[in-house]
Amino acid sequence: MSLRKICCAGESNVKGSYFMKSVWLQENKWEDVERYLQKKKTIIVPVGSVEQHAKHLPLGTDSFVANKVAEDLGQQTDTLVAPPNWVGWAPHHMAFPGTITLRPETLISLMYDICKSLIYHGFEKIIIINGHREANLPPLKIAITKLRNETGAFLAIADPFYIAKKIGGEIKKSEPGGAGHADEMETSHMLHLMPELLEMDKAVRNIHLKHPFLQHDPFVEGDTIFVPSDVAGYREGSKNIGVVGDPTVSTAENGKTYHRELMKNLIEFVRYCEEEVEVTIRKREIPL
Repeated sequence: MSLRKICCAGESNVKGSYFMKSVWLQENKWEDVERYLQKKKTIIVPVGSVEQHAKHLPLGTDSFVANKVAEDLGQQTDTLVAPPNWVGWAPHHMAFPGTITLRPETLISLMYDICKSLIYHGFEKIIIINGHREANLPPLKIAITKLRNETGAFLAIADPFYIAKKIGGEIKKSEPGGAGHADEMETSHMLHLMPELLEMDKAVRNIHLKHPFLQHDPFVEGDTIFVPSDVAGYREGSKNIGVVGDPTVSTAENGKTYHRELMKNLIEFVRYCEEEVEVTIRKREIPL
């Protein structure tokens, strides 16, 4: 599926159309961006990961999701989308071939420099779409917290899992422990977005009991304690396949419902940012 999806000039039904040639920043000219900034100061930044997703999902699942969500959000709110960031922090997934991981310090610096460049040009509100859930969050939070305090810009991280957690809990079919990695919700979402990349005959269930404090399923209520995974432990715990949870109950219908609800929430947030959030930029600098 190509990332390129051109918006037709003059045909947008979204209030306040700025007639960009494309929602993707890299497909426009600098003059297009200059005109955009005269009317609007918001931009969307997708970031994901290239990491193993068991035998039924592609390595790029987290990035495919982040990119598609960002693209749909850009089109439905007439907002520019920055170039995709395909790789994230995924050291434990190095247990399986094909995974690419950045050091957390690298991801912090990458996102810091990207967002600082955008702020320098006049963007004041930056919404990061994170497709990699928990693992990317610590570096991303550090980067945007630094930028918020240095520049005064408004920055936010929207993770599809957390922005659609309510609907995820309502449509979830798997038993407690069914959410984890390459699990039901990820698989349902990808069955809706990019079914041609999945091999559902290779999906397997892997729900194993741990101490209640070590529960990995975020839909299960209870107190938790964080313990990091290492390569050997993660490979063994994921049945030497890379799956944690139960993707076998996934459906494209649930993926469509999930995507629709998360898009509704994200659209509401973009409109809130544009209508309610006031920003005073303190400092614009080129990252050097």
